[in-house]
Amino acid sequence: MATSIQSGLFKLQFKALGTHCVIQFRTDEIAAAKEFKTVALAWIKDFENTWSRFKPASLLCKINASAGRERIPLTQDQDHVMQLCGHTYRQSQGLIDPTSFPLTQLWDDAAKNNQLPSEDEITEVKKRVNWNAVEHSPGSIFLPEKGLALEIGGFGKEYAVDRLIDLAKYSGIKNILVDLGRDVAVAGTPPHGPYWVVGAENATEEDAALYRLAITDRAVATSGNGRRFRTIDGKKFGHIIDSRSGRPAETDVLTATCLAPDCLTAGLLSTTACVLGTETGLKEINRHLNTSGIIQTTKGTRFSSTIHQHILSS
Repeated sequence: MATSIQSGLFKLQFKALGTHCVIQFRTDEIAAAKEFKTVALAWIKDFENTWSRFKPASLLCKINASAGRERIPLTQDQDHVMQLCGHTYRQSQGLIDPTSFPLTQLWDDAAKNNQLPSEDEITEVKKRVNWNAVEHSPGSIFLPEKGLALEIGGFGKEYAVDRLIDLAKYSGIKNILVDLGRDVAVAGTPPHGPYWVVGAENATEEDAALYRLAITDRAVATSGNGRRFRTIDGKKFGHIIDSRSGRPAETDVLTATCLAPDCLTAGLLSTTACVLGTETGLKEINRHLNTSGIIQTTKGTRFSSTIHQHILSS
């Protein structure tokens, strides 16, 4: 943990959830800083070990391996994550389906083998994408059919950002920025200035900001296919799957950046914009309370009605 003695700004950098993570926070209490560092790193490690689909011993892999065979007990915290699966499904009107993992696997395998899946394969796999089929009750979960499988990639990182903000406040840290792979939330203020400055990602220029956003007590999430994609037989396919069609989403959206009171909401709106397209995506952002956004498209950049109050001039 590095710190600037003059400003009292502490900085944590680590790898987690398959990405580079940075936490910056300001406090004059060394004991509070040490406590939060310990708590934050322990929480993120436990979260990843529990919910990563890349860790064979994770609870998520156990739930998926038990599909059609047995009900899996859940702790209170684990049960909350399953409740969020239902929340994201309902809030996205089914566009973000936690049971879409079989489709993710299908397209990952297609990219690995450099061969597009057939219509029959897509149709067959889509039969196993149905959150409403999952039997979740307080304290346990059961996937009733073999082949059903969960993933929380549609909201997991954003939820982790929000939880780390909550843990900071519990430790007495009031001024903080959490950045987990460019899903960001902030509270309070930085050492010098009345707001944190966060970049809205540029889809066409790597490691560059399209705009600089001034925020405090808010979150920013960016989704898009501008640079994250699969290549199959020479054609690029975005990483976001539209569970309705069973195929990677193909719209005019390159990236959608959303501001919201929490990162979970920001992530849901930015992802759904990528699936629904620019016009409907902007309508969804505008109709939610205290949200705003920027959508970079193949034809230019579009803005929600209230985003300009956060954009800093060059």
